[in-house]
Amino acid sequence: MIDGTVGARRRLRVICLAASLLLSATGVLAQGRVTGSVKSQDGQPLKGAMIIGSNALVAPPTRTATSDAKGRFAFMALGKGEWTFTIDAPGYEQSKAKLIVRLMGSNPSLDVVLHVASDLPPTGPMANVDVGALQQRLDEAAADADAGKLDAAIAIYRETAAKLPALTMVHLQLGALQERKQDLAAATAEYQIVLKSEPDNAVARAALDRLGAAR
Repeated sequence: MIDGTVGARRRLRVICLAASLLLSATGVLAQGRVTGSVKSQDGQPLKGAMIIGSNALVAPPTRTATSDAKGRFAFMALGKGEWTFTIDAPGYEQSKAKLIVRLMGSNPSLDVVLHVASDLPPTGPMANVDVGALQQRLDEAAADADAGKLDAAIAIYRETAAKLPALTMVHLQLGALQERKQDLAAATAEYQIVLKSEPDNAVARAALDRLGAAR
């Protein structure tokens, strides 16, 4: 009887430990998680919209996601603080939104409505772009960067920048990677490219201020 009681207690401790580990893992996955949706003005989900998150105070300073067939998207493990999200979809006006991201607890859903860009030509910078293929290449570059394969990541971003010069977030990523390689001159050049097309880009401006202080 005593042995049975001891065995039951041990099983109970194992169950409690497993439950605790599961809850902890779930909490880790939820940290810095932001989900949302992209829809048209008539309420239809928009597939293939590109969402770019920027925060000059974290590394990397930009993250990307694309919306699925139901218009949904998700960012995992964003750093805490204020993020600016830029949403682009072919044929629609660009939209921006800000969100304070918390590491603990849930973050508000980022639900965006895009309006048809009647005054823009159909041959805009994102027109005829295979967004799925683009996102795959950006994911490959991010994976290489996370694995320390900086030259491989840089090569992908340069290839993307050559095909899509208007996608300034690529130069932000290149700047961050050049900083990791301690090539401050190359990093400065990348951030300056961003400011030429977007003079008010806070991420590039903060990076240049930081590099200037470092010199």
